[in-house]
Amino acid sequence: MKARTTLPTISLRQVEAFKAIIDTGSVTSAANLLHVSQPSLSRLLKTLEGSLGFSLFERRKGRLVATPEALLLYDEVQKYFRSLQTLAQTAVDIRSLSRGHLRLASFAALSIAVTPRTIKRFCHLNPDMRVSTTTGQSRQVVDLVAARFADLGIADPMAVSDSVRVVKRWQFPCVCAVPKGNALATRERIGVEDLVSETIIGLGREFLSRYQQGAALYDSLAASMHIQVQQSIAACALVAENAGIAIVDPFTARQWQPMGLAIRPLAIDIPFEICVVASREIPLSIAARQFLTLFEEELSRSHETGPTPA
Repeated sequence: MKARTTLPTISLRQVEAFKAIIDTGSVTSAANLLHVSQPSLSRLLKTLEGSLGFSLFERRKGRLVATPEALLLYDEVQKYFRSLQTLAQTAVDIRSLSRGHLRLASFAALSIAVTPRTIKRFCHLNPDMRVSTTTGQSRQVVDLVAARFADLGIADPMAVSDSVRVVKRWQFPCVCAVPKGNALATRERIGVEDLVSETIIGLGREFLSRYQQGAALYDSLAASMHIQVQQSIAACALVAENAGIAIVDPFTARQWQPMGLAIRPLAIDIPFEICVVASREIPLSIAARQFLTLFEEELSRSHETGPTPA
């Protein structure tokens, strides 16, 4: 049975010296290539041979000739340096976002307005990156991020739990979506007294009642809410069909504006909040940080007055 032997101790500098001598054919050229003195290079070679337990070169007529053992070793050295080059290229690809997968989750209000434009810009900047996005209710978005099925989640802050961390948060005023032919479409601002005689498309008490002024508005308009929906996109679709008037987020309203909506400010301030959540355990990737920057730019671009810090 073959006896077990102790593995030799080899340093990267020794391997570089050995490779340089093979590649250049002389100690002088190898020393110049590695920017070291010839005696230093010779010492590296000598200590490497001592660790390996066999000679790597023979001197013939003033030149070094690699031994067969050296050539066998050189084959492995080549594989090692090719692996290092592959590793370096991988690092460059990661840094330049030339590979990888960004997974997003968004609640409906932003998934049809700001998020698509942000994804378009992100993909234009990083054509080799894969992007996947899921649309759901805010609680589902939070759950996806907490379970690490999404890198970033765009959600209503009211749905956020301790299972995730809020990376960024914004606040915008809700608007009134009015059919273009309605008399209120020409008003500078719309107050509660303007709405009580109209058919109201309601998003539910939860949408308005988180703020005192919103709860009061809901109570004032409850009798006029003949149509109830769950999402702003459905409310805007009904407004476009002249089915009534709705109080919605400004982003969905602007998305539907070309399809028959007039957007008017409310006389009272009812905030619409957005946040981006991420995992508590994992730092944001370079891709996620870039997407977040682009997303904030698109939020500001999509809203005339820009975001109000929440």
